[in-house]
Amino acid sequence: MWGKGQISYFIGAGVGYANKGELPRGIHQVLRAGYDGQFYYRLALDPFNWAATAFGIRMDQPYRYTRIGYPLVTWVLSLGQHSWVPVMLVVVNLASITAMGVLGGMLARDSGRNALWGLLFVAYFGLIISVGRDTMEPLSDACMLAGMLCYRRQRYIWASVLIGYSVVVNETALALPVAIALWRIWGFWKARAIKPGLKDLGWVVPGAAYVVLSLAQKAFGGLKGAAASSDVTRNLTFPFQGIIDGLYQDFRHISFTHMGLYDYNLLEFVTLAAFVVTAFLVIRRSTIPAYEKLAFTLFVLIEFVMASDAIWGSTFGELRTQVEAWVFSVLILLATPTKYLPRRRLVALTVLAVVTLLVVARRRVLFQ
Repeated sequence: MWGKGQISYFIGAGVGYANKGELPRGIHQVLRAGYDGQFYYRLALDPFNWAATAFGIRMDQPYRYTRIGYPLVTWVLSLGQHSWVPVMLVVVNLASITAMGVLGGMLARDSGRNALWGLLFVAYFGLIISVGRDTMEPLSDACMLAGMLCYRRQRYIWASVLIGYSVVVNETALALPVAIALWRIWGFWKARAIKPGLKDLGWVVPGAAYVVLSLAQKAFGGLKGAAASSDVTRNLTFPFQGIIDGLYQDFRHISFTHMGLYDYNLLEFVTLAAFVVTAFLVIRRSTIPAYEKLAFTLFVLIEFVMASDAIWGSTFGELRTQVEAWVFSVLILLATPTKYLPRRRLVALTVLAVVTLLVVARRRVLFQ
C-alpha cells in the first residue's frame, strides 16, 4: 500500500534531483523534490562512485558520502545487481529493526525487565519513515545497540567495530564514542593510575573512522567548495531556535476539526518529549553506565536543542532523526528501579507510544 505495489517508490526519486531518462530501468519517479532515500539508493548502486551525479541522481549535500554504511551493506547483499537494490534497501532496514528489538530485549533483561520490554525500542513512530523511505537510522541504531551491549560485556574489539560502523552509517552516532572518551578521560584524571587499554577502542576506532571518511569526502566527494559548508548549517542551528520555530509553526496551523499535518507533528513532539523529560527526571536513579547517561545528554543536545528548523519544521519526517534520543530514553527508563519509576507510569508512557505509532502508521498507509 505504501509503494502502490511498486517497491521503487520507497526510494523517493524526485524531479528535483533525479533525471528520469537516466534512472535505472524500473525506478519510478515522484513529482516532488524526492526524499533522502534517493541518495542512499544511488550510492548503493556503486558505493565507490562519489561523483556529483551518477545513475541519473544528483547529490544534494556532501555529508551523504560520509553516510556510506547503509548503501555499502545493501550493495554487498545485492551482489552488485542493480535490480535487487530497491528490495535490499527495505530488507536491510527491516532486518535492522528486528535486530533492534532483539538487542533491546537483551538490554531490558540486563536491567531486570522482561525481554518483551525491548519492543519499546522499536515502537518509535519515526522508524516508519526510515523503512518507508529507505533511510539509514535503523542500521545505525542496530549497530550502536549491539556495540553498547558488547562494551558492557567487555568485548571491546567487537564494540569498537560495531560502534564505528554505526558512525559510518550516521555521523550523529558519534555522540556515543564522544561520551565514552569523556568518561575515560575523567577516569584517567580521577584515578591517575589508570592506563589506556582496550576500553579506549570504543572511542578511538569510531573517531578514526569518521576522520578518515571525512578526509575521503573532502578529497574525492563530488560536491566541493561552498556546498560543503551546508553540512552543519542545514542540520544544526543556535540552541532552541529550531524547536521554537517548529513548534510555533505547528501551533499556528493547529486544526480543531481534524488531524492535520501540524497536529501529527504536535502529537509526535508530545510523545517524544514525554519520554525524554521522564528520562531526565530519573536519570540519577537509573542503573545504566555513566557514559550511556552522558551519551543520552549529548543526543538530546544535538537532536533537540541544536536541531535546525529543517528538521523540526518538517511535516513529513515524523522526527525520524531524533530516534537516538528515544532509544536512550527507553534505555534509562527500563533501568530505573520501580521505587523511582512506578510501573503504572512506564505503562502509561508505553500506551502513549503505541497510540502515536498506530496513528502515524495509519496516516502513512492511507495518505502517504
